Amino acid sequence: MEHFFIRFGKQLLILTILVVFTFQGYWLWSTFQSKKKEMLEQTKIAMQQVFLNKLMNELSKNQKLATALGEKSGAIVESYKTEKNAEVFVLKSGDLKNREGTEKISIADTKMDSLIYFSIRETMPILFKYGDIAVYHKIKKKINTYPAGQPISTENTTEEINSLSGDKGTFSIHIKNLAATTIYSISGAILFSFFYVILFLGTLFMIYRNVLVNQKLLKNKEIFTRNMTHELKIPVSTILLAAEGLEKYDLTDDPEAKKKYAHLIQRAAHRLSSLIETILQNARADNSTEELELESVNLFSVFQEVKDNLSVIIEKKKAEIRIENSNRNMNVKGNSEQLRQIFLNIFDNSLKYCEKQPAINVSAVKQNNQILITIKDNGIGIPRKYEKEIFDPYFRIMNDDLHDVKGFGLGLSFVKSSLKKQNADIRLLHSGTEGTTMEIKIPSYE
Repeated sequence: MEHFFIRFGKQLLILTILVVFTFQGYWLWSTFQSKKKEMLEQTKIAMQQVFLNKLMNELSKNQKLATALGEKSGAIVESYKTEKNAEVFVLKSGDLKNREGTEKISIADTKMDSLIYFSIRETMPILFKYGDIAVYHKIKKKINTYPAGQPISTENTTEEINSLSGDKGTFSIHIKNLAATTIYSISGAILFSFFYVILFLGTLFMIYRNVLVNQKLLKNKEIFTRNMTHELKIPVSTILLAAEGLEKYDLTDDPEAKKKYAHLIQRAAHRLSSLIETILQNARADNSTEELELESVNLFSVFQEVKDNLSVIIEKKKAEIRIENSNRNMNVKGNSEQLRQIFLNIFDNSLKYCEKQPAINVSAVKQNNQILITIKDNGIGIPRKYEKEIFDPYFRIMNDDLHDVKGFGLGLSFVKSSLKKQNADIRLLHSGTEGTTMEIKIPSYE
């Protein structure tokens, strides 16, 4: 199952994103349509309320009729709300079958269209935020509009309701730019959906990124384990062979042979100690939560100590390390031991990854309250595709799936993490076939 997610993780991520976008789009569209329908219904109810208010006003003018109706006026209101073509009749007698004994109550023939328009404008101002409304008064097949001269449209128009007037006409309201008004009304839902998608995608991206990072880390650790096993086996095998020779042969009368075996053991032990120290150094750098003790450190002295430590390799490869434009009294604020290890790692890489006579140029200049250190070599360079990965733990540049130079891939990772603890930073300025240039910014000691 784990291999399935690793293999098809990208496709699953894309599919999940499409599903989330589809669901959110469908939800917003459904919300939009529901709100649109709701606004048309609310507009229709508001128009009905205008007629009811007018009807109640007409009934109140007839004191005798108002007294006769009593509490039944509420039934008239409810009936009109549920039946769009309702008409109001008043019985002159108690016989419902006697049609001659009824009297129809009609609203006075006044300018109802303008009354509806301005009443809606007062009760539902949201309809006028992005547009306007048009009141349609339909009498038989003729439709009058208010404001006058408006085009007739059946879209975004409420149901027709009876006018309760003597002209047998119906009224409806057309809402202009209803889409924009509806979107404004559901803006809260849109914002919620937007932040939900952003949060979901951010979380999904972080999970996917962590999976990729962990996958890469596991791969690098596997390579590191292989390299470490190989590197440790060589000095251990040398010590075992030398010890076996000392045990097997009597070298009492051959001091040169004894010296040779002792030298082999000593060199292998030093190599083994160096490898172990490299591993422990990086383990301490990764796990340490303590702040480094920062002090005044003379840069020139650090460079000289590093050159002395690498003197055997420098002599063997006929290398040259030139310290240029550096004030001998230039001090930085850092940890002397850590800085020695940092420059030892960088110089050692420049010496190892060079196919000709190594040449390393080091310069340091002060800029404001910082020291800018530039280290340039003439080595094989770093391919651009690896520029962002060289500071990752366990990472090593591969050539045909083989490492050209032995190591654990921990040097530059230690350099990066150690400099960060000293409020400093390192970056790769140039890489290619003409060498590599590293730039370190570290606070100066004021």
